[in-house]
Amino acid sequence: MKVLRNRAVIALLSFNLMAGMLFVGGALLVSFMRSFGTTPAQLGLILGTGWAASVFGALSGGYLTDRIGPRKMVLLSVALVALGLLGKSLSQHWLQAGAWYLLVMGAQAALGPAGKASLKAAVGEQVGSSLGFLNTALSAVAVPGAALTGWVVMRWGWSALFAAKFATYVVALFMLLLLLPEVRVQARAQERSANWRFALSNPALLSICVSVFVVTLGGYCHAFHPYFVQDRFGSDVHRLALFDSIYNGVWMLSNWPAGMLADRLGRGRIAASGYALMGLGWLLFPAAPSLLAIYAFYTIYCLGNSMGFYASVFALDVAPEQVKGRAGGLFDAAMYLGSTLGDGAGGLLWQHWGPQASFAVATLANGLGALLLLLPGRPEETHYKDH
Repeated sequence: MKVLRNRAVIALLSFNLMAGMLFVGGALLVSFMRSFGTTPAQLGLILGTGWAASVFGALSGGYLTDRIGPRKMVLLSVALVALGLLGKSLSQHWLQAGAWYLLVMGAQAALGPAGKASLKAAVGEQVGSSLGFLNTALSAVAVPGAALTGWVVMRWGWSALFAAKFATYVVALFMLLLLLPEVRVQARAQERSANWRFALSNPALLSICVSVFVVTLGGYCHAFHPYFVQDRFGSDVHRLALFDSIYNGVWMLSNWPAGMLADRLGRGRIAASGYALMGLGWLLFPAAPSLLAIYAFYTIYCLGNSMGFYASVFALDVAPEQVKGRAGGLFDAAMYLGSTLGDGAGGLLWQHWGPQASFAVATLANGLGALLLLLPGRPEETHYKDH
């Protein structure tokens, strides 16, 4: 395959494969925090502050990607994630676990802009299909990885799980150090315009960022739907782990084709369609008569989420070359800020409004986000050079 002849793709592929071996998704994260006896309000506080850490991480990661280069930022971020995983394995109280969770969230957020910038510089206009390939590889490993995670937790507990994940990230860091190439930056003459004001003056980029903010602000039920499933169907950790397997299975089957379509038809159009499907999934969720129907509706949501991922690439498309890192960081920060506010208040809203109202809010938010994402139209193609 042509994509496998690129060093950046090989390096990021090795990282994705190691990261997916023991996959901890949203449903199992809720179970991990509940193992410390957290209430929905406490969980909302942890999730909200975690997203706040992600906002800081995304902005810092975008800035440092433009300043020190994507490779150094990728390595630094992965090292910090590994440290946070080790801290989780040693935690004895929900506040300890929550503090390490903040570090992991911030470091993972910083990794996003750096990874995408590395890939864009390496593959140019084929970034959609290349990202789809990498996401598909991650999902292919994470499907059994999520099930393996549930088995490890049931047999040895959460501490053993996060210790094992720490080991996989150490191996991934070593592989990235060996394989990930340095990206040569543009001429220093452009640095005068490479600032946040220049990035924020782009109306198309702002529209895309507002779109993802709306979707994540109103979509807080993604963090609390395990409560609905457990309360209504009495699901145990194995059944909750299946949500993560479905998520990764859908991404494995859909994300690569979605990326190729995004390269051909426009990343904004594909992402807007994905937001609409996410809203449909949440609309149907509370009316599910059985656990099987819940899984089916969650599959619709996951398909939309896979397609909506390309909004992040759309943000880079509309940004000038010298602020690609900041554009990616700004998009991620808007996404995380929406989750900060939404998830932070989501526990209280879930308790007082109930699940049905929360699912309806998510449906409306996704519809509005899809409309906002269509406003920029399709940007003129920008060509990237790997000097």
